[in-house]
Amino acid sequence: MKIRAPKIYLLRKETLVRSCFHWGIFIAYLGSLYPWFMWKLGGAYQVLSAILLMGALMLAKTMKAPFYTRRDFLLPIVGYLLLSYYQMLVNGNNAMAYIANAFSIAIFFSLFTVGREELSRLANFLSKVMGAMVLVSMSMFFLYLMGFPLPHTSAQFMDGFYSFDNYYFFMLDDRFLWVIIPRFQSVFLEPNHLGTATTLLLFTQYGKWKRWYNISMIVATLISFSLGAYVLLAAVVILHLWMRRKHFIGKLILVLSLFAGIVTASFFYNGGENMFHDLIVLRMEMDDGELVQDSRVNASFEAEYDNFIQTPDILWGRDMSNVDEEGNSGYKVYIYENGLVGLLFVIVFYVVSWRRYCDRRFFLATWAIAILAFIARGYPIWYNYYIPFYCVAMALPLAESKKGLDAAGVGEVESEIAKSES
Repeated sequence: MKIRAPKIYLLRKETLVRSCFHWGIFIAYLGSLYPWFMWKLGGAYQVLSAILLMGALMLAKTMKAPFYTRRDFLLPIVGYLLLSYYQMLVNGNNAMAYIANAFSIAIFFSLFTVGREELSRLANFLSKVMGAMVLVSMSMFFLYLMGFPLPHTSAQFMDGFYSFDNYYFFMLDDRFLWVIIPRFQSVFLEPNHLGTATTLLLFTQYGKWKRWYNISMIVATLISFSLGAYVLLAAVVILHLWMRRKHFIGKLILVLSLFAGIVTASFFYNGGENMFHDLIVLRMEMDDGELVQDSRVNASFEAEYDNFIQTPDILWGRDMSNVDEEGNSGYKVYIYENGLVGLLFVIVFYVVSWRRYCDRRFFLATWAIAILAFIARGYPIWYNYYIPFYCVAMALPLAESKKGLDAAGVGEVESEIAKSES
């Protein structure tokens, strides 16, 4: 094997630009998940992300072959400006929030100007890094379950609302006196944070779930025992079958039968005393059309929300200081804070930023998952939500058509790419 010396000490500009872009986006993505080692940074993680991304933009201008090829970024940026500044205005944010949002604009600008093929590479990069992170985290978690003594310390967030035994590679909620097998949440605030993040990244990995990093994320999702993540994962599996266009009905029946079998088995395994039955199945029971153990909002907020929707405040929203906001999340919280006008701005932003989608089925599937995620969590512009959606709607069909999984749409995809990047 012949080694060329220049390759050892010479770094191509394209490689450096791509690295800065990928890591810049990853920092933004990771920061929005609130891992314990970024708590002290607050929103400042966006500054580091923006510095890397702006450096990539400046260096890319010196390249002969363009790295940032899209020219249709104006409407998405305007849509983001309207949505983000409206949210800050109605929620009474201080001047620092407006300054911090400038860095967020830089992050979204970089995302909207990069080429479609690079978005596909970005989705793979995020999945590989997250898969590696949770693989190491799960390894240490399983050592803990087997009784290995691991160093740890106490950690608190939000003035003690979140309290953990921090084992550095993973955290355990210490607010419960006795838990035989704790839920896995890696280094993030909640099991739902982890489960939702890994599921949405799996959504970008169409046809690649047998790869090690995706298997790692699948296992992490399952042992998070997050109902929201399970619902999203089931939706992703069904929509992936639909997106493939092949034997959809037969595969759907197989998946639903498998799910029904697992649910049925949970009632009999250990007499129904198992984590899946207690944390998932029991929470899916319905009473008067609502989930019996729906914990998206508490009773006091539910009562306040019922009053809120009957007043003119529903247009512009109300200050969350009127209620105890701890433990509440989902679409009701978003509407309460931002009103129907804020919801309209969310729809406008998503429409204008995805208007150049490649494939109708991928586009509709992205909308379906985005709506489910919004109903459950209500964070439409958090990076860990929006970035996977954008990659699927704008780039995934391109990557798959090149591999021949959707050859029938190649001509349409290439035509749309030429139009949008000119």
